[in-house]
Amino acid sequence: MYGSYRCGKVSGITRPALIFFGILQLLFSVLIKRSAYIVFLLFFAVEVNAQINFKGQVPHAKTYDIRQMYDSTYGIQYFDKFCPAMGGDSTRMSPQGYAASGWMEDKYTSGGDIHKGFYANGQLTMYTNFYPNGAPEREYKPVTERKTELKKYFPNGKLKSDVQFLDGNSIIWHDFFDNGQISYIEEYDNKHERLLQRSSYFKDGKPLSIFQPVSDKKPIHYTKMEYYPGGQLKESQLMLYSSDALDFVKDGEDKQFDEHGTLVSDVVYAIGEVDHTIK
Repeated sequence: MYGSYRCGKVSGITRPALIFFGILQLLFSVLIKRSAYIVFLLFFAVEVNAQINFKGQVPHAKTYDIRQMYDSTYGIQYFDKFCPAMGGDSTRMSPQGYAASGWMEDKYTSGGDIHKGFYANGQLTMYTNFYPNGAPEREYKPVTERKTELKKYFPNGKLKSDVQFLDGNSIIWHDFFDNGQISYIEEYDNKHERLLQRSSYFKDGKPLSIFQPVSDKKPIHYTKMEYYPGGQLKESQLMLYSSDALDFVKDGEDKQFDEHGTLVSDVVYAIGEVDHTIK
């Protein structure tokens, strides 16, 4: 009796309960599916919006005409104004109006790259400019924590300039002719306080002008030797840096020669002024 009574009671209660809980489960399943669908739609909308905003953050390339950007002597200088080492004090702005940060690129109207640079607070820290054929026109990059280097190239790919900077100051500057011959040398000490040499050369490698210190004894005097294209000495003079003139001035004997080596003038100067004439 107890067994049949218990079974009848359980079976009487279980059937409605099963139906009730089945309906709840069905409703819950529908709600879960709809919630998942809603969450998916929200996620998709956020993702699309994020992608749209991200696209707005990618720097849009500007386009330039090589005829307006390239100078046969100085090359592509436009972007140097954003590089402090080149004397630039301009700040490049992003399309959103903020100081540019990260990589930015610019294009030729023909489609190729003219400039790729990494900016920090609108200032260039490294960059490459390109010729329309894709060859580098110049490259500026860090070498060590304190040292950076700029290399410029001719359209034929040969080195045009090699400049080394220390703490933002140029300490070694070498220029070349398109035949590979050195054309100009300027070198300073590491503090950029003392000129070590400043020399120019003809395209065949012969010296045009040699300027270098006589000794390290202060005040430091320099000799300046100028030459004719054939290699003959044209002028020999002693010079001294003048803080008043903010330049080097003649201070000592100044001799001038004709192309045959004959002395034509011999004058002695004292801090830029003629002291007396020997010839």
